[in-house]
Amino acid sequence: MPDTKRADPRTNTRTAARVDDALRILRLDGPYPAFVFMQLAGVPRHVAMRLLCSPERHRQADRRRAPR
Repeated sequence: MPDTKRADPRTNTRTAARVDDALRILRLDGPYPAFVFMQLAGVPRHVAMRLLCSPERHRQADRRRAPR
């Protein structure tokens, strides 16, 4: 049986990295620049809206194996 346990449940690492970048922009510049960045980076709109509208659900720690 293959090991299905992963360090991070996010399978799309490219989108995950863009979301992490957007969180940094959100903290520094606010929600609108973060939203524009995500749209230009190809983050799906529903993901961007969930990120911006639900700050209490942001990940508290990065669980990826290799930091960026």
